[in-house]
Amino acid sequence: MRKTVLVAGLVALLLTFSGTDVVHAQGRWVVVNGALQSPMDLALLDRYACTVIPNGSYWLNYNTGIWGYANDPRPMGYISAGCGQSSGSGRPSLSERGMLYSSQPWGRGK
Repeated sequence: MRKTVLVAGLVALLLTFSGTDVVHAQGRWVVVNGALQSPMDLALLDRYACTVIPNGSYWLNYNTGIWGYANDPRPMGYISAGCGQSSGSGRPSLSERGMLYSSQPWGRGK
């Protein structure tokens, strides 16, 4: 009887502490600049990175988009590097060339 009560108490204690964090229930554990990211924050980061951010601890400069691993000051790259955006190399986008919204007849044979 005493052993059953002890086991039940331990199970209740484990369930209490394991069910407090929704992020762990979803299987995502991403820490950016020391803050555990919520599901909404993760969705935004995933959208900016054009991929799913793997579980881990990172630092991110929100002004430049440069990121790296926590406790390592070396930059690893730009958060949007996987999106196919130009990052100073390659051909600039239409908006960078001033051609996205233009009254000029680009490509219309005139």
